[in-house]
Amino acid sequence: MAVERISTGISGLDALIEGGFPKGFTILIAGNPGTGKTVLTSHFLYNGLITNENGLYVSFSEADYSFYKNTERFGMKFREFQKQNRFSFLDFSAVTQEGIQDALEEVLATIKETHAERIVIDSFSAILQAFINPNEARIALHVVLGKMLRAQGVTTLVIGEVPIGTVSIGSGIEEFVADGIIKMEHGHTNASPIIVKVIKMRTTSIDREPHICVIKEDGMTIFPKQSIKLNPYSNYKRVKTGIKRLDEKIGGGFLEGTASIIIGASGLGKTTFALEFIIHGVINGERSLYCTLEETYEELKRCPGISYYDLDSWKEKELFVISTLIENQSVDEFLDRLDKQISDIRPKRIVIDSLTSFEHTYKNEMYVIIKRLVSLIHKYHLTAIITIGTAPSSSLNLVDLSISSLFHNIILLRYIESKSKVKRSMTILKMRGSYHDNSILEFNLSKDGFDIVGTMNVGGDTLSDFSSDSNKLHDEIKDEISIQQKEERNKRRPEFERYETETLNKEPMERKKRKEETKNLEIGNNDVNKNDHNQKK
Repeated sequence: MAVERISTGISGLDALIEGGFPKGFTILIAGNPGTGKTVLTSHFLYNGLITNENGLYVSFSEADYSFYKNTERFGMKFREFQKQNRFSFLDFSAVTQEGIQDALEEVLATIKETHAERIVIDSFSAILQAFINPNEARIALHVVLGKMLRAQGVTTLVIGEVPIGTVSIGSGIEEFVADGIIKMEHGHTNASPIIVKVIKMRTTSIDREPHICVIKEDGMTIFPKQSIKLNPYSNYKRVKTGIKRLDEKIGGGFLEGTASIIIGASGLGKTTFALEFIIHGVINGERSLYCTLEETYEELKRCPGISYYDLDSWKEKELFVISTLIENQSVDEFLDRLDKQISDIRPKRIVIDSLTSFEHTYKNEMYVIIKRLVSLIHKYHLTAIITIGTAPSSSLNLVDLSISSLFHNIILLRYIESKSKVKRSMTILKMRGSYHDNSILEFNLSKDGFDIVGTMNVGGDTLSDFSSDSNKLHDEIKDEISIQQKEERNKRRPEFERYETETLNKEPMERKKRKEETKNLEIGNNDVNKNDHNQKK
């Protein structure tokens, strides 16, 4: 049996609970002070009003003028609906323990009178304090919220206060009375000010991950996590890079729908590489999106070789540029907005320059972030280039990045030293499903290095005579040791030669002396033996 659902008024929240709250449910909105509970519930009521569902706000904590003032700044005109008798605000902020029962009865009477289908009760903590016996509070609320309102088809949001520093949601009563629970917490940075979690929602498949929530001029926005899915798309069509002599090194260009990463130190030409790829697509009539996280559009226009082209004439026709700072927004917000931009523009090529911005802020989350980004690229079958900066090093090891498996193609740019000059090299480390040259290639940056477009000229010859900083130092040390050893040998050579001469002259004399001693010993032994023989006779 299908469950009838009503929108929360917040698109990002609807996506987490199968499209909205089940009609007639009682939902607990629990959170720390200042996390936007009132804003969320106001969106819920206002969405009902503009879709012909009357609403009621029951307040045990603030007066009506404060409510109207706070909601008007988000463009919610509750006063106009109040004049039409479609919205009511009941102020019980001064109610005492003796008057709580009368207040609940008035709530039921107002619902019946105004035909309200959505109500908000603010807050459960204030109601609970009015009861001396917790059991009485549980029975009263269970009857009012759990039975009477549900029987009338009224969808109710109950606000629950969670003191800062506590883990539990409330007293325990509201958790069992409610059909659903949404918890709101303070985030750690301005980019992630509020965290929203769906803890419970009966008859609903929920997303339990924490989600970033922001409150701006237009109200509350919740950013769902970009989904991670396998890419079933496969195409053998080639997308040319536009970089002279590179396409022939990679089998004619990148395979369509693949994601490539360009890795290298600052100043090597990653941005130039990416811009050349985008401009080549634009010139060939392909809509292209360039997303820069480190530079402005004006700075991009000064990029070597690109200044030759009038980017302004292409902008908003086939070329679209997004310039934003990741430090001012969460990753989820960035990916959500990028998703919407891609959906609107429908480009064929895309560049993200560069992921280094993510690494500085979200170092421990890079793998999942990049996987979500690549999944988004695959969703629209885009041919993508993503850049990332590294330290100046000749190392080919990508273990520290832990991302090599996420990309179809990997190109490494490096500084090298050759014949007393610093040069630039390119190594194609990976080209999934395609032939590629394994050589270390030299490339140059110039004003007009391409036939069609370009500033980067990939050399046809491989670099056989080169060294990195570490290799050069190692070679210098070896050479220095060899020189020292040679000098030491030359210094001691006369001594060695004299020793060898003396040794050669000394050996025959020693042999002659030992021979004479042996002979004398034999003569002496014969004399002794002769004397002994004579004595015996």
